Amino acid sequence: MRSVNLATLLFFIANGIAVVAIPPYLRDLGVTSDVVIGAVVSTAFFVSIVTRPLSGYMGERIGYGRVMRLGVVFAVLAQLLYLRGDLAWVQAGRVLHGLAIATFLPMSIATSVAEGVKAIAARSLAVGVGNVLGPLIGAALYDLGGGRVSFTTAMALHAVNWLLVRGIQRRDARKGEKVFVVERRVVFFMALLTIYATVYMSVSTFTPVRLKDHGLPLTYWGLFSSVAAFTSLLPRAALTKTRLVNPLTAAASNATAMVGLLMATYAEDPLTFIAAGAIYGLGQGAIVVTHQILALAGARNAGLASSIYTMGWDLGSILGPTFSGNLVEAAGFSALHYVPIALLINVAALLLYTLRKG
Repeated sequence: MRSVNLATLLFFIANGIAVVAIPPYLRDLGVTSDVVIGAVVSTAFFVSIVTRPLSGYMGERIGYGRVMRLGVVFAVLAQLLYLRGDLAWVQAGRVLHGLAIATFLPMSIATSVAEGVKAIAARSLAVGVGNVLGPLIGAALYDLGGGRVSFTTAMALHAVNWLLVRGIQRRDARKGEKVFVVERRVVFFMALLTIYATVYMSVSTFTPVRLKDHGLPLTYWGLFSSVAAFTSLLPRAALTKTRLVNPLTAAASNATAMVGLLMATYAEDPLTFIAAGAIYGLGQGAIVVTHQILALAGARNAGLASSIYTMGWDLGSILGPTFSGNLVEAAGFSALHYVPIALLINVAALLLYTLRKG
């Protein structure tokens, strides 16, 4: 599992660098429409949501490691297209980025699901560390050298990752077994993940644009993201040890994340972004651990279940930038203040889920 966790860490660092850079990079390329920015950001997730089930099927048939290696190849090619410096090439890069997400991430989760709850938590910790370093490095790189420096760095990290994933053992093919069986709880938590991702992607896509339009440094969002990722390590490390992985903890986590994101929509200075990031990170880290374990632990077909569950992130990442792009275009950045409130839907659903489970 160590090679999988290290590969996951590098993937998230590189991904964080690229994701932070894309919205302001599009502004630098002359894209003035917030709707267009939202649509370009969403492209990767349109591709990913369509291809994740195929990725899960391939993982069950040819092995998780092989599909992860394919994801790294797509990630490297995506950075190359971003570097072409044209809107059409960025859009094409987002297609490959979507294929990278669809192939690498579900299989990295599946390898941990196959090992058990502790392995899921360990991988989650690797993701958290990657989320600390990625946005912080990405924001600093963009402020120093723009998109070209950011994407070149991300490409180099993905290239190094290729060496790591080559060492991941392939799973034996499962010929003759049914691989299209998915438990209902997987679908339920996929729906919750959709709502969460819609809210987060709305705020994370247009807060950097708001900063740029208001003449504030993008580093402020890097501070938020990095502080959030750092504080998310606390629940990621502690929840499985304290045996608090349950729907009530998941509900409280969504409420905490809502408060942090709401603060971020008002923030105009580094201290407020830091405070918002600290609160959001505590909620976000607990969401990742509780939702993944409650949805996937003991799943019969880990590859397919992981693909279906993580489709919620793609769907939310499509809805968030698209919806918020139209919202910001029509009503300005102040409209983002109302978006985090949607997480109350998750809180209510998890409380009902708790009552149903007794």
